[in-house]
Amino acid sequence: MTLQAEQGASSIILMGEGLVLQSVMVDGTLLADDAYHCDDSQLRIDNLPETCTLSITADCDPYQNTALEGLYMSGDMLCTQCEPEGFRRICYYLDRPDVLAPFQVRIEADKSYPQLLSNGNLVETGDLPDNRHYALWDDPHPKPSYLFALVAGDLALVADQFTTASGRQVDLHIYVEHGNDHLTAHAMDSLKRSMKWDEDVYGLEYDLDLFQIVAVSHFNMGAMENKGLNIFNSKYVLADFNTATDDDLDAVEAIIAHEYFHNWTGNRVTCRDWFQLTLKEGLTVYRDQCFSADMHDSGVKRAADVATLRAVQFPEDASPNAHPIRPESFVEINNFYTPTIYEKGAEIIRMMASQLGKEGYRKGTDLYFERHDGAAVTCDDFIAAMADANQRDFSLMQRWYSQAGTPSLTIKRNGQGSDYQLDFSQSLAETNAQTACLPVPILVKIGFLAQDGSSVDFAIDNGEMAQEGAYLLTEGSASATITFAADQNGPVTPSLLRDFSAPVTVIDDLSEAERLHLMAHDTDAFNRWDQTQKLLEAAISKMMAGKDCTALIANLASAYQLLLADEGLRGDFKALMMAMPSQAVIEAASDNCDPVAVFAARSDLRSALGVALLPELKAALTADKVKERRHKAEGRHFQNALLAWAVASGDESARDQALLQSHDDVMSLSQGALNALNAVDCQQRDDALAAFHDRWHNDSLVMEKWFRLCASAPVNGTIEHVTSLMRHPQFDPQNPNKLRAVLGAFVAANPVQFHRADGAGYEFIASQLVEIDKRNPQIAARMAIALTRMKSYDGTRQAQMRKALAFLQDGASSRDVTEIVTKALNA
Repeated sequence: MTLQAEQGASSIILMGEGLVLQSVMVDGTLLADDAYHCDDSQLRIDNLPETCTLSITADCDPYQNTALEGLYMSGDMLCTQCEPEGFRRICYYLDRPDVLAPFQVRIEADKSYPQLLSNGNLVETGDLPDNRHYALWDDPHPKPSYLFALVAGDLALVADQFTTASGRQVDLHIYVEHGNDHLTAHAMDSLKRSMKWDEDVYGLEYDLDLFQIVAVSHFNMGAMENKGLNIFNSKYVLADFNTATDDDLDAVEAIIAHEYFHNWTGNRVTCRDWFQLTLKEGLTVYRDQCFSADMHDSGVKRAADVATLRAVQFPEDASPNAHPIRPESFVEINNFYTPTIYEKGAEIIRMMASQLGKEGYRKGTDLYFERHDGAAVTCDDFIAAMADANQRDFSLMQRWYSQAGTPSLTIKRNGQGSDYQLDFSQSLAETNAQTACLPVPILVKIGFLAQDGSSVDFAIDNGEMAQEGAYLLTEGSASATITFAADQNGPVTPSLLRDFSAPVTVIDDLSEAERLHLMAHDTDAFNRWDQTQKLLEAAISKMMAGKDCTALIANLASAYQLLLADEGLRGDFKALMMAMPSQAVIEAASDNCDPVAVFAARSDLRSALGVALLPELKAALTADKVKERRHKAEGRHFQNALLAWAVASGDESARDQALLQSHDDVMSLSQGALNALNAVDCQQRDDALAAFHDRWHNDSLVMEKWFRLCASAPVNGTIEHVTSLMRHPQFDPQNPNKLRAVLGAFVAANPVQFHRADGAGYEFIASQLVEIDKRNPQIAARMAIALTRMKSYDGTRQAQMRKALAFLQDGASSRDVTEIVTKALNA
């Protein structure tokens, strides 16, 4: 590599970990040992000419690399994972995101590795002595080292082409292990639709002659956007209707799109430093969310994204690991690949885009790429492009980037008729991040419904009349005057924070009757779902408090009768409306709660609604109706929701029907039936799980579904059973997917066993994480987060979790785990 010294400096420091240095040469001259200093983390070379060619030879050992960072073995192939700091495990380098350079890579290997892949375009191949060969790759676009990629293996190739908007032919290659090539059609189709969408919506065309995807079985994350050579976790490439659920297929589509979109938002324009991680990740999540919304139903997609945000990001804001979307410090950067950086970061981009409108947002992104193509930049640069392109002042948006926590927005009504007013106030509680708590811009989309359910024309602060408006709150509190159309008579019901227009929690003064009215009639799909969730949350809270909720359950059942009978609604929207609020959402809204009691209350509510609606459920589960809805994804979602409630009612015939459906050739239907049975201690559950195991025991990816079901079952997903799963022939302790399917499912989806009253669940996980940390710190740190989310629990459980964390702290081998645990213990 050629280096230019800065301001006459004569020394350079290069990062390197786990390497064995062989030699250092400057302009072809071998340096003496005293001309440089090498330790466990860096190489310092002194007395360099102002400009020189520096050649370094070092060895790394991919065969012993269990951390899955840098160069490592996955099955029989060699592959890399360099983001964020894995490249320093391959060679000594200025391993920072702001150091950009064109890469030319020559790979030499035995011919038992027929595919030798890297970034960019393949310019030369050839044979070498001793049954070896080489490949030379050239990437003309300057990139940081975290985007470097290399794969060597014996793989099956699935090839296709894409014609860009300008008429160029781009070769598309997907590489998989032999025997899996038939599982790539959905991934290839998703890639081509992503490329077309990015051209149509953003005007962004692919810039190389070749785009490659490689599916690897051992991968810490979902995928990686390495320039021109995306490396994917196998589960996000290998999927068809027989082996993957509809949710799995949607995830493949979304992650394929996400990594492709990074070609511009992350690769062509990258981060100046890792504090700016949300610059590429938040923006690209927003892009992939919009892509998926365009490919499917936008309302269902929006509600699903918000459900994820509330279940995983809002709790993070309230946890010891709270941080702003642009953190100011970190011990281990791997720990900041979080829902806050990704999902909350996307929400801030969405809020800016909503304020600017479609054309204004496109003007902003066009200016962003025009200004910064080929550069490493900051979040401030993105905000400036949005503002400058539209002559807007976005200076207050900076607060969203620098403050941790979830703002609370209170909206109260004041008056009726011509004097109708909405009073807004916001607050932000202090977090463990100890950042400022200043007011932030909050965009509030608003609508009103009349008594007959129709939308009402209105204006905000003498603005234009419309059926939806938006109010931007920038201060701690403010009021908005609402003017209704002259022909509007009678009371109206406000629909607030439509489309979830800002990532806040809302406190309003709506009555139960008004929420039921919105549940039945709101034209905003998100808010219709959201009000349903609030009603279900209220019922669960009453159950946990021992209060009578007979009337509320009866009202909900009546509302669901109308919902089930409405042929104008999509099946997947009906399924979404039937989903219980998540365990995490209920816990976050509680104080001194028992997580096992939360699980029981959620189950009891589903059971009560199932009993109340059993005649309607049975009528909807007749053979002809089941056959009718099995051919579309939205129908399958609805079928599974109906079956889950029928099984929860305790009806024996529903259990038999679920057992029959668990054998279906369509994986979505099979898994839907198994999910319905999994929480029930019955013979049908045992028979269904046994049959599924016997059918799929030789398929590693599908068996992860069986592992997850077994580990998350409250009836027998005990510590002893989870331990036995880890002795199963298909369980691989080196494979992150298998660890997530067993231990991850136990932690995240089995509150009855993980939160056992005696604390044994916490002790078990802590002991497992001590061992995992020795070989894969990233996976151990991410699983350890569950032990830190203790704020809402009763005192006994908090003490037990702190004890488990102290044990983990004593046994920790990595910075990754140590940072997570220490923050929790010091909170």
